[in-house]
Amino acid sequence: MSRADRIAAAGLRTAKEAREAANKRRRTDKRRSSQKSLEIESHRHCVVCWKPIPLDSDPAVCDQVSCMENNNKRESSRKRLTIMLYLFPGIAILLIFLQLMSGGS
Repeated sequence: MSRADRIAAAGLRTAKEAREAANKRRRTDKRRSSQKSLEIESHRHCVVCWKPIPLDSDPAVCDQVSCMENNNKRESSRKRLTIMLYLFPGIAILLIFLQLMSGGS
């Protein structure tokens, strides 16, 4: 068998394996998509543990106590940060304004 024949045979074998793999992937994708459409209903996820929860739950936290506590800590930290982001620049502007009003020198 010449080198060209070996290369051609290897190419045909590779093409056949690629076709088989593509067909297998298509079959499994079709099976998965048909199963998903039957199983999944509309939902959202807990912001802490990502467990599926109903759409109407507010806040978006599951029923676990640890998730509720963690969410409350995050919310209070977020509120504190928001206040600081407005308060500190406001104080800086007030100090600059007072310094300008008192003579600036």
